[in-house]
Amino acid sequence: MNKLLSLYHTHKKNCYLGLGLILSCLFMVPFLLLGTGSIITYHDQLDGELFSYLLTARYLFTDIRIYPEIMNGLPAAGAVPPAPLFVLLYVICSPFTAFMISQWIIYMTAFLGTYMLLIKLTEKEFISFSIAVVFMLLPFYPVYGLCIPGQPLLIYAVHSLFSSEISLKDTDKSSHSPSFGNIPRIFCRSSFPCYLIIVFYAASSSLVLVGFACLFILGIFALSETYRALHAKRQISLSPWLSFAVLLITYIITNLGLIRQVLFPETTYISHKSEMLLSPQNFSDYFKEAFTTGISYAQSYHTVVFFLFVFCLIVFCSAGKKESLYLQSNRRTLLNAFRILLFIFIVCLFYAFYHGSYITELRNTSGGILKTFNLDRICWLLPTAWCILAGYLFSFLADIWKTGTEPASYAKHSVSVNYRKALLIHVIIFAVSGIWGITILLHSPLRPNLSKLLKGSDYYALDWDKFFAEDIFSQINMAIGEPQENYRVISVGIYPAAAAYNGFYCLDGYSNNYPLEYKHTFREIMEGELKKNDYVRDFFDNWGNRCYITTAEQANYYTFEKKWNSVVYDLDLNIDKLKELNCKYIFSAAYLMNAEEKGLSLLQEAPFETEDSWYHIYVYIVY
Repeated sequence: MNKLLSLYHTHKKNCYLGLGLILSCLFMVPFLLLGTGSIITYHDQLDGELFSYLLTARYLFTDIRIYPEIMNGLPAAGAVPPAPLFVLLYVICSPFTAFMISQWIIYMTAFLGTYMLLIKLTEKEFISFSIAVVFMLLPFYPVYGLCIPGQPLLIYAVHSLFSSEISLKDTDKSSHSPSFGNIPRIFCRSSFPCYLIIVFYAASSSLVLVGFACLFILGIFALSETYRALHAKRQISLSPWLSFAVLLITYIITNLGLIRQVLFPETTYISHKSEMLLSPQNFSDYFKEAFTTGISYAQSYHTVVFFLFVFCLIVFCSAGKKESLYLQSNRRTLLNAFRILLFIFIVCLFYAFYHGSYITELRNTSGGILKTFNLDRICWLLPTAWCILAGYLFSFLADIWKTGTEPASYAKHSVSVNYRKALLIHVIIFAVSGIWGITILLHSPLRPNLSKLLKGSDYYALDWDKFFAEDIFSQINMAIGEPQENYRVISVGIYPAAAAYNGFYCLDGYSNNYPLEYKHTFREIMEGELKKNDYVRDFFDNWGNRCYITTAEQANYYTFEKKWNSVVYDLDLNIDKLKELNCKYIFSAAYLMNAEEKGLSLLQEAPFETEDSWYHIYVYIVY
């Protein structure tokens, strides 16, 4: 036993590292057992971003600039994958396998980055391990790659380069005048992995979604360090600038098409975003959302961490004279925590202000990149910030316990003080980690998949198989019996992504950057429905990312379950426009009561379905 304990203490850091990697594999077990029966968040993943990977992978290393499969020809600039490096997975593997590997990479990267970063900042193995596991469980969207889960690893790389450069300078203090450091020493062999990490992060994340924020923060850091060096008359640190340059260059290389569209719009097309009409939001509601749980796609459910900060502040401020001797020694840790919280507070204020009436009106009237670019995604930095804050707070409490038993004035009571403080601190750390972790687990994609494993077929939810319904669309393709590229289709009550996934060429689709001209064309198709419902009309005219046939009767329901036996009584589409666009078939999960009146006929009387399918599909011929 003593040998095992000795071995544990000797290799404690590696033990926790190995355990975390094992957990990242265990978290994949439910998905592996369920296979394509796994429950995946389909909003903004299966219905949209997944196709940016599939299409890019399909036409990789070709000069094609228009993808014909969706929206009657979508420009490649409108289907830029958020994580370009992940495209290689979709080249090599099937879509589901590539998606699952992406999920596993995210688990491993999230844990490794957070664990190594917190070890560097706090030197506390167990604390770093606990927070890294919590961060790994956050409900990340695999289609967004390492945008959020890779941030701790990026910070670790930049911090390591900077600290190693400082260490090199500490060994050579011969120069006291402002100058640039020795470049070859910065590019030593030990620094290469850190630069590789920076390239890896940039190639696996999105410039538009979060890269701009990372560049901004890194630029501020580089400027501040340069100013401090000049003020102190010492060598200027090059590593922050080199890190910034590597990150920027990688983003430029992986986003050439998008950058071309922004800088030279006359050579591409006018985006539909130019017609977007933004609506102002309530300041207090948006600030509360960002500060308490996090915004959409970047939730960290961190409320308990804020209460932990309050508790630590109370402990620090209420310390007696003797206790203050050792509490003051931990002031730096608490000060670092305060700085992180201040950063979080400022970002949340910016998020709320950005969506207020003044900025919204300014963006609506300005147009251009000021209108179409969402600066509020700087909030995607917050989950990492909350984890760093938790690391500092846990470290503060742990240091209180350790240093609180050392002063000679406590010699008589050293054992009892040690026991009480150790018990209290461990209870607090376990309680906060447990509450935080369970809260995240309840919102994690693991929860529904674990429930499905336990309940089997009794657990009713839309999974990968049911969403794409390959068996049903295979029946439809055989019944139609002509090459899919010869005609176009649209869908009613089914996400167009399902038809596109199964090889059909669609007039409808989901894109956050497509030609304004096509938006106007598609509006002609569904103008009759738009006139009947203000919500549907405003949603399409003022936003328009979803070029879907949205009926006035069903409003914002995009998928009709088979058990509903849905009926659309008065579908008002421009059939002549459909014919003009070579649309020969309408796939509908609802029975269209006025089909004959609109010049439509059923391919077969019974809908296409299987026993356990999520929807049944009526196929209407446009004639």
